Amino acid sequence: MVKLALDTITREHTGALDSSVHSLTDTDWESFLDKTKNEFRGEMWGFKCGSMAFVDGQLIGNGDDFMRWAKEKFGLIDFRPPAFYEGLSNQAYKSYLENPDRDVVYVDLVHDKSPMGRMIFELYRDIVPDTVSNFVKLLTAKSEKKYIGSLLHRIVKSGWVQGGDIVNGSGGNSDSAAGGKFPDENFAIKHDRAGIIGMANDGPHTNGSQFYITFGPAPWMDQTYVAFGCLIEGQHILRDVENIETVNERPKRPLTIHDCGLLKDAL
Repeated sequence: MVKLALDTITREHTGALDSSVHSLTDTDWESFLDKTKNEFRGEMWGFKCGSMAFVDGQLIGNGDDFMRWAKEKFGLIDFRPPAFYEGLSNQAYKSYLENPDRDVVYVDLVHDKSPMGRMIFELYRDIVPDTVSNFVKLLTAKSEKKYIGSLLHRIVKSGWVQGGDIVNGSGGNSDSAAGGKFPDENFAIKHDRAGIIGMANDGPHTNGSQFYITFGPAPWMDQTYVAFGCLIEGQHILRDVENIETVNERPKRPLTIHDCGLLKDAL
């Protein structure tokens, strides 16, 4: 809606605006919202919408507020129905998921037999292809060596959640899809936010099946653990996981991967 409005204003009022539109994933939006709330404080704490508009550096509100501003400033009136914009949004998201250089996967969690919901990750096959390939094979496997049914066995508050022991869930085993361990591919992806997913290890070049998901920035991991993707939907589920009751960093009640796989196969 806002992008089309900006295109119309730019076309009909040349030079009137220097504008930009930034599309964010669910996780990046929550991080941006938290940062903006800290900057703007009082007026932002109750902000719940999925869009934010600024004019000359000043927050004017959400997309609807921008449309009212555009009407007052430029006489812009939009007669398109909401279903039109919903269709455009769905198509844009579908195109994002179909990026041939990336894999988009889902992980459904169950805690003590109660569903927690679905987390969706974008995996950087273009940057760490071997690491992503190993993870996807275990994620989609239906044989004995698979992530489905395995435990997330460790929760470190303000740190990470860890899983992927596909042998017995104790946290003492890590076996790759091809068997054994494989080397660190590179450390190109930084641990700069919540929701970074990477390979847990026992030292250099000991990657297998165990993985972690960060609860926040963890720059100390950058040159030690190979990150290979990030959470794009399900930030609230990750927060719920962090708050699960533990004993010696182990969930008191089982936290299990109920289902997982490539998102395109589940749509």
